[in-house]
Amino acid sequence: MDHAALGRRFLFLLLAGFVALTALGIHGSSVVMWSVILHEEETAGALLAGKPQLVRSDEWLVWTPSALAQARHEPPFPVENPALGAGRSPMLMSLPVRHFTMLFRPQLWGFFLFDAEHALAWAWNVKVFGLLAAMFVLMRRLAGGDFWTALLGSAWVFCSGYTQWWFSCPPMLPEMLASWALGVWGVTVLADAPWWRVALPVALGVVFAAVNFALCMYPPFQIPLAYLAVAVLAGWLWQRRGGEGVRLRVWPAAGWFGLAAVAVAAILAPFFLEMLPTLRLVAGTSYPGARRAGGGALGAVNLFLGLAEPLLSAKAFPETRVNVCNAANFHPVWLAAGCWLLAGARVRGACAQWRLLAPPLAAVLVLAIFAVCPLPAAFGRWTLLSFSTEERCILPVGLGGILLSVLTLRQMESGAGTHRRARLVLAVIAAGLAFAALAGAVKMNPVFFSPWRIAAAAALCGLLFALYLWPMKRAFALVLLAALAPPALMVNPVTRGFAPLTESTALDAIREIRRADPDARWIAYEGANLSAFLAAAGANVLSGSKTVPDLAFYHRFDPDGRSLEIYNRYALAVFQLPAARDEVRFEQINFCGHRVFIHPAHPALRAEGVRYFVFPRALDEAPAEGLRLIHALPERRMWIYEIAAP
Repeated sequence: MDHAALGRRFLFLLLAGFVALTALGIHGSSVVMWSVILHEEETAGALLAGKPQLVRSDEWLVWTPSALAQARHEPPFPVENPALGAGRSPMLMSLPVRHFTMLFRPQLWGFFLFDAEHALAWAWNVKVFGLLAAMFVLMRRLAGGDFWTALLGSAWVFCSGYTQWWFSCPPMLPEMLASWALGVWGVTVLADAPWWRVALPVALGVVFAAVNFALCMYPPFQIPLAYLAVAVLAGWLWQRRGGEGVRLRVWPAAGWFGLAAVAVAAILAPFFLEMLPTLRLVAGTSYPGARRAGGGALGAVNLFLGLAEPLLSAKAFPETRVNVCNAANFHPVWLAAGCWLLAGARVRGACAQWRLLAPPLAAVLVLAIFAVCPLPAAFGRWTLLSFSTEERCILPVGLGGILLSVLTLRQMESGAGTHRRARLVLAVIAAGLAFAALAGAVKMNPVFFSPWRIAAAAALCGLLFALYLWPMKRAFALVLLAALAPPALMVNPVTRGFAPLTESTALDAIREIRRADPDARWIAYEGANLSAFLAAAGANVLSGSKTVPDLAFYHRFDPDGRSLEIYNRYALAVFQLPAARDEVRFEQINFCGHRVFIHPAHPALRAEGVRYFVFPRALDEAPAEGLRLIHALPERRMWIYEIAAP
């Protein structure tokens, strides 16, 4: 069977998988964490396989309850929802919103078409199958139609630890990467100036992908990915320009590019004009608005932690990285690919591949240098990389490295380039660089890197580099995917439905209060979990995760702005009872969390319309504190109070 037919069958299988899993309501959310928090074993049956990930709190604690908060708001899917933050916070969080831009966000269509359970499955399966399909078509295009190269590249991106551990973050990393890949693919097609019946739908696809990419609203990923896209396209055009028998039709292609650019601008301009007040609020925050990167904060050791990638788990990770998500990375086989490309730059027969891959290699090297080396502040300002962070450069370096690796491997198999003896030297050089990074990681993380982990990481690195540079494509692919796939597929659980958040017995009590008093605001004390649950129930909750801070509320207690640095940020606002009834103070927990010490009976809370307070324990002193118990749910560790009549 030819490569084109294999490609069609693969894409058809992806479509069939998407339809089947969505129809069954199956997804990979860690929503079953709520069965644990609420002590409801009866809803834990939603978990079919695997284990919910506590560390993925930005999914099960933030995005998923926020999506339900949008659906249960009255009216549903508002552009502004105070329970999620000031301004148009739902738009910043990539949540379902009744807005024209949702036409360009297929991952969110399910919320307008189906019930909550199938909507979540739709959104999750768009991540899975959309990423696989988009990466496959891009790599097949760059590889000249080779099916197996494209399949390896697509599977490699999907099975990488970084992809899986950041799979469900609010910036929608899989959808962002899929849009990125489809956009780059579409531009390469338009560059050939095809017949208008082909060019028109492709141009529409480019517009669709570019808008979706922009609406992910996370510059730390988007800016370096944009540079990588420009590099890939520059390599493609350079290769085509130098190819024999290839004649670029510049003006027709430029016309399609211009039309697509005008369409993207026409769609995004009104959106950003609407978002301008909210974006100004974000720009004025301590985090992320004031955050700027100057280069060098990541370090070479952390950039190449992908050498230990198959050994990571939620409980086992390099201790200096704090958690497994920060430790996740991509295996840096591109070091070997880069050595081969640099050594074979002037070898006859490798010129076409050099033209294709030299710009992406340059982009990867520049981004890697930014991640590990302090640079002049002007560099960050002029390139806009100061709005990114060194940490977030792991993604474009890893993705660009996979592109380089699979495309270089195809060229090496053809026999063009360096001789086998030279390849042995290159393998030694690449392995030496990798082992140096591994040695630095061992020194910095002596607890994680036990002797057996050091041996396993070194053996896998040496084997992969040897198979890659020999080259033995099939053996390399089998070893690589056998190492990456099992831990990657265990990251996200297999879950069916939304029961822990839609069928909890605690919802009845909250719904009853909301029906009687729909305009009241709520606060959950002593933790972030109950705040998220209240938001998921549709309550207008003042505590919890806020993408944009409500500065008007905070200024009631801090008119001089003495604690502005603490609360003027994206953060989890955890409310606590103060030692004294009239005391109001703020305390920073970390860069994205702070405590608010304020009494429920404080007049300012009444002025804000706050009438209901939820605690994870019973308050023996409630009458003395001016509170009245209206619902006790001890089996759910939830007690609901209201302000007693004056």
